Amino acid sequence: MKDIKAVIFDLDGTLLDSMYVWHYVDEKFLEKRGLKAPDDYAKQCSHRSFYETALYTIDLFGFTCTPEELMQEWTELAIEEYKNNVPLKKNAKETLLLAKKLGYKLAVCTSLTRELFLPALERHGLIHMFDMLMSSAEFGKGKQYPDVYKAIAESFGLSPCQCVMCDDVSASLMGAKSAGLLTIGIIDKNSAQDIEEMKKYSDKLIYEFDENVFQF
Repeated sequence: MKDIKAVIFDLDGTLLDSMYVWHYVDEKFLEKRGLKAPDDYAKQCSHRSFYETALYTIDLFGFTCTPEELMQEWTELAIEEYKNNVPLKKNAKETLLLAKKLGYKLAVCTSLTRELFLPALERHGLIHMFDMLMSSAEFGKGKQYPDVYKAIAESFGLSPCQCVMCDDVSASLMGAKSAGLLTIGIIDKNSAQDIEEMKKYSDKLIYEFDENVFQF
């Protein structure tokens, strides 16, 4: 880690213990239409941006609504939960403080829109800790692609190999890895991710943050 200058964190399932929110949103949204999600629905959506997930869902179920209408309905279901109830993952705040102490720049790279994640970060007092907040929904390309990680590194004036990505989704780890970043895979108990697949794209794989998280 001697050459590392920045650490990038995912939110859902990495810093925020929030995976249940999207299961709740999926269930309520599809129940209303008398539908049930396929077994791989959560996995298929996990690495896509919010907009890409809406497009995928419309195509999957043959909906006639626009992606914007779909995203608005999902947002209304989720926003109150993020604002009022979503907790942090174990040792998340301590890990951010450790990264700051070690002198790393900190960034968020999430598929969530700001209206969802900002209230949660504010409630937990974490906003001031980050040097950058990047939403792939705003960036316009999902986290399975290397583009967003390269953009973050460039904005810090760094090369991708000077950055680490912490994420709980194998496709996002793959995107970060292909961009040239070091990767730390976080195994989330509520995730649909295949651990063996995560291993392929993780330089380090952990179940929870601890004081040794940045030791390779």
